[in-house]
Amino acid sequence: MGRTAEFDRSTAVEAALGEFWAHGFNGTSTETLCQATGLGRSSLYNAFRNKIGLYEECMSTYLAAADESVDAILKRESSTVHERVSALFDDLIDSELERRAAGGPSGCFSVNTALEAADNPELSGPYEQLKTNLHSRLSVMADYLRAGQASGDIACTLPPSAQAEIINGAVVGIRVAARVGSGAESMRAIASGALMVLTP
Repeated sequence: MGRTAEFDRSTAVEAALGEFWAHGFNGTSTETLCQATGLGRSSLYNAFRNKIGLYEECMSTYLAAADESVDAILKRESSTVHERVSALFDDLIDSELERRAAGGPSGCFSVNTALEAADNPELSGPYEQLKTNLHSRLSVMADYLRAGQASGDIACTLPPSAQAEIINGAVVGIRVAARVGSGAESMRAIASGALMVLTP
């Protein structure tokens, strides 16, 4: 029974994530969440405490999946650091285009949350999750870029931390471009601009 409960919880979180991603925290009603998850209001609250509790779990799930995807690309031993960063952008853009074609939510759930949190103190918890995760991601990226500088693969003389900020800025730019409906060419132009900084 424990395994079934875990599966049901994961399925409910994924369903709720889709709604929050598409409509935001304020734009997603409890009724919508009940319909999406298949849970009654009391069951939803018993499982997740309240709406913000469910949102926080959705954020944790989203960030864990994003980190896993990025790590898988950056740890490819058969490619250079520069190629890994380029592949990271390719994967990001492809995923945005695929999700758009499938009618799914566009842009980045974390970026959407950060923007919404500016006007909603109720999202302070998820916002803190985002800040902690961003600090960790930037640190990991800086380590990879530092290794690229040491091997001669990355010619940029900027500090690795600054390079990581540039890459992250491009990632956010691509996510926002996808959110407003920009095409692949526009998203790839953003990626190319960031890669020019690293090109040996």
